[in-house]
Amino acid sequence: MAKRFRKLHGDPIIWLVVLLLAMISIVAVYSSSSALAYKNDTTTSAYLLKQSVFVIIGFAFLLACYIFPLKGYRLLSIPAFIVSIGCLFYVIVGGAKLNEGVRWIQIGEHLSFQPSELTKIAVVLYLARILESKSFKTFKEYAIWILAPLGITCILSIYGSVSATLIICLTAFVILICAGIKWRYIWYTIGIAVVALVIIFAVNKLTGKFNRIETFTARIERFFVKEDLSAMTAEELTNHKNKNFQSEEAKEAIQLGGFFGRGPGNSLKKDTLPHPYSDFIFALIVEEMGLLGGGIVILLYLWFFSRCIAIARSCSRTDTTIIVLGLGFLITLQAFIHILVNVGIFPVTGQTLPLVSLGGTSYVIMSCAFGIILSVNRTIEIKYEDKETVKNE
Repeated sequence: MAKRFRKLHGDPIIWLVVLLLAMISIVAVYSSSSALAYKNDTTTSAYLLKQSVFVIIGFAFLLACYIFPLKGYRLLSIPAFIVSIGCLFYVIVGGAKLNEGVRWIQIGEHLSFQPSELTKIAVVLYLARILESKSFKTFKEYAIWILAPLGITCILSIYGSVSATLIICLTAFVILICAGIKWRYIWYTIGIAVVALVIIFAVNKLTGKFNRIETFTARIERFFVKEDLSAMTAEELTNHKNKNFQSEEAKEAIQLGGFFGRGPGNSLKKDTLPHPYSDFIFALIVEEMGLLGGGIVILLYLWFFSRCIAIARSCSRTDTTIIVLGLGFLITLQAFIHILVNVGIFPVTGQTLPLVSLGGTSYVIMSCAFGIILSVNRTIEIKYEDKETVKNE
């Protein structure tokens, strides 16, 4: 047993990606936190220390998930899913408000977390467990074990974050396709989802309970509907600029970066760009490290996902394949939604850049996702080594 831990198992490229993203995170957060430090009457060095602590804690959780046996994930998948649903429900009845959205659970004075982050991982683990153990010969069985749980999750999640719900839905959709679920069931699911969405919009119009939907649809309208600026009055122009302030500042930051960037700490937009340490950290990275630095970040996520595909192909069980593909797709999808928002191709969502943006619980939860993937890979490598040892004896 001791021999197994002398060597660090798991894909070396994923370990390298984790290390590089952590290094980029510390530099980017330190460079972008001046406005936040001024607001909270502290220094950027305090945020450098804070993010460094988050990275260390995140890595500790990653290692814990890496060592944790796969059998444990199978046993905990359904309880974790139920807990995540409970947390989403708690947000509706007693959630804390932050950045104009009620989507947080406050624990004491200094600790809070977003249940939707936990739910993302819980959904993947739940689907992996159910798709491994069920054959879904009838739509009724599929509806009970897949459709109903996902529907409840999405309805509760959309109250706090539409973009997180979108990520959960897309990830689940990809998992169901990869698992070979009948297309007839998938089309039924899409149809039911559309009807449910119409009902939610109607309920929101009558009660205003799903306020995040209004925020999200307003952002989409501002993004796609191009107004005639020449016909606007000075006051209307000011209002228009204020509404699109986030995306415009992000695009200006990227333009200022050029190919090689202005250099770490030399950003001109870090004090005016909203949330440059979280929601718009990619724009800050491009401004300071240029298109070259931004391209490296993009390649790191693509490199990571390509390794997830390779690991999934080596899996012998349905659940481990789904865990690796599901979590890999989830992380990469969130990263690219963040990037597309920052470059002005997608409406503002508020999604952070995994393992880069300033964060506490969100950083830890994403670290856990990486750790679970590496745990699957570790198990595969150990089994292979054991087989080789038996052959050579």
